[in-house]
Amino acid sequence: MLKTIVCTKAVPGFITDPKVSDKQDNVEYQAGTVVINESDDYALEEAVKLKRKMGGSVTVISVGPLTAQKVLQTGLAKNADNAIRIDGQLLDTTKTAGLLVDAIRQTEFNLVLTGVESRDTMASQVGLLIAEKLAVPFSYAVTEIEPGDEEGTLKVTKEIGAGLKQCESIKLPAVLCLQTGTTPTSFVPLKKMMMVKNKPVKKYAVTDLETGQQESESPEFRVDAVFPPAEETMAELIKGTMEEIASKTYTKIKEAI
Repeated sequence: MLKTIVCTKAVPGFITDPKVSDKQDNVEYQAGTVVINESDDYALEEAVKLKRKMGGSVTVISVGPLTAQKVLQTGLAKNADNAIRIDGQLLDTTKTAGLLVDAIRQTEFNLVLTGVESRDTMASQVGLLIAEKLAVPFSYAVTEIEPGDEEGTLKVTKEIGAGLKQCESIKLPAVLCLQTGTTPTSFVPLKKMMMVKNKPVKKYAVTDLETGQQESESPEFRVDAVFPPAEETMAELIKGTMEEIASKTYTKIKEAI
């Protein structure tokens, strides 16, 4: 029986007025709405599908401020059993993974699912760091999960590049990072969201957890500035016959090299 924890992240749909925080450890912004990170949503769908096949439970967990509650409610509306929120907003992937692991260790589990990356920072590190800190097997860019041939295992299909896939058996407990575009995501009607609005969500403050109690004199990183990319040149539309276009293109490539 699976006891699955799904790590989810609330990401902004659209932001305005981005600026560096006073501590230079985050980017503050105005966001009209927050949504569940895309690849995390696929991980959630896969967890619910596995629960139907193999039984067990699903717990959704997120590190985020109160606005992240909406993402956890989405998980509960998609038939997750429990929800946990760590009240903090971080860009530091190492610290985020540490906080998640601290909370995961206080929850019964034998499978952790994450997305391959978050849409806002695109660091692709949290899932791998969780596996390292838990010291359990992991698989990345997973596209399919099935019950294993032996008890206590899962059969996992993952992308390995160049359009190729690999199928492997992985022993539980394990961490799997789900690729976008696996199990189609389901729509949650407003009525169901309202039904789960008052379901309990377990909350930790950052300082409740071991990672949050460790103060570092030299932070892992700092944010110096946030700005749009500079516009240097405009695209040039090359016109003429096919021979002329080819000749001009070749000349420009040669000049650039």
